[in-house]
Amino acid sequence: MKLVQMPVDLLHVERERLPELGVDPRLLAGFEAYLARTREASESLAILGPPQVGTRAVLMVLARQVGAALRDENIRLRERGGDLSTARKKLCYLPGVAAPDALRDATARRSLEREAACFLQDADAAVRAADDVAALLDLIDARLAAGLRRFSAPTRRRCRPTWCSGFEHGWR
Repeated sequence: MKLVQMPVDLLHVERERLPELGVDPRLLAGFEAYLARTREASESLAILGPPQVGTRAVLMVLARQVGAALRDENIRLRERGGDLSTARKKLCYLPGVAAPDALRDATARRSLEREAACFLQDADAAVRAADDVAALLDLIDARLAAGLRRFSAPTRRRCRPTWCSGFEHGWR
């Protein structure tokens, strides 16, 4: 199963273009504050808001930034003579509708639990049944226990844009 399924239409969106894409000013302000506060987007977070306020674009810009940081870490590892086959840092990026199948596939599930960063777009689409909720929460718990970053943008249709950083401190 492919664990990097980024939206093609947002692959090349730059941070500076977020306002012209219609990202809600409150969401943009929260994103800027998060980036100013954390080095290389190192804290986990959830972005709450409907897609029309720009949550997907913000999540993609963040994923690209984290991906670039992971690439740089991998380059430094290689330059130090490290073993990329065992220590390479990768990210996963899934739309919510793909998450249940990935969580049921043992190999994909292990990767989601172990990769350096995990992005889940439209996270509430990942929970079609009670088993899906439990599997998703188990994934979050496993990543939390391992100290790994989690990033998500649930598709909250009726809430105002919210920036929830550091949700590893008892967000459930």
